Amino acid sequence: MTTSYPVGDFKPESFGNATLILPAVSLGNVPQLTSDLLVTSLGLRRIGYVGLGDTVVPFSGKGDDGEIVTGGLEVYGNQGSELYVIQQRSPTLKTKKDEHVDLIRQFIESNSFGFVLILTSLDAANQDDAQLLTPHQRILPPSSSSSSHKTLQTLENTLPTLQLNIDSDFPTTGSSSSSVYPPFLPAAGLTRRLLSTLEDSSIPHGAITAWCVEGDNSGDAKSLAQVVLQILGIDDHVQLQQPKSWEGLFGTVNGWSGGAGQDSELYG
Repeated sequence: MTTSYPVGDFKPESFGNATLILPAVSLGNVPQLTSDLLVTSLGLRRIGYVGLGDTVVPFSGKGDDGEIVTGGLEVYGNQGSELYVIQQRSPTLKTKKDEHVDLIRQFIESNSFGFVLILTSLDAANQDDAQLLTPHQRILPPSSSSSSHKTLQTLENTLPTLQLNIDSDFPTTGSSSSSVYPPFLPAAGLTRRLLSTLEDSSIPHGAITAWCVEGDNSGDAKSLAQVVLQILGIDDHVQLQQPKSWEGLFGTVNGWSGGAGQDSELYG
């Protein structure tokens, strides 16, 4: 079954053993904004699509270079590179959630990626102040302890395990020792489904969580992008750059409170 459609002369063989950044549509669109930053800062270009776009809300617009962008699963990278980034600009259709997750799994497994890093955002209103002092945490599958993959080990050694302080019937820890995996994830969209579908996969994977509230989330995205670059070991060589599409994202001039846009008092 065909799951990916390359653009131009891109050869899907380049995906083999590469790292894939996979943003989950979640609170504040922080993962999507992070993907924007990574694509622009690393000079990545659109090299293909995953699926036909029929699992997401229809959307199209104009990109930074005048190209047509869609709400579907677009893949960015360069021929022969070791890093690829997925961008999803519109929500998954409620009736297509299972199909959407299956599509992503098929794409990952059929192209033999070396590592998959899921990015997700969580509702900070569910945590106390002490826990929010650690804005980024990790979620690793139970099988991660037996993996020697370099990026997975870096993720484990760099970020603490996700800890939740929520009254819920779900487990309250992201530890790989938890009896139930994945843990409950507030406002994280399809993150749990993505982790579940990859749990029995042979491809190493993990997730980075970012606590946030809805508002001007550009700062949250920059912070998360910096963490991703650190995990990948290239933070000393990459300067974050905002895409042109961010101009006016939260207003066009500084607000009276020092925010980034004229409507910053509304967005936070």
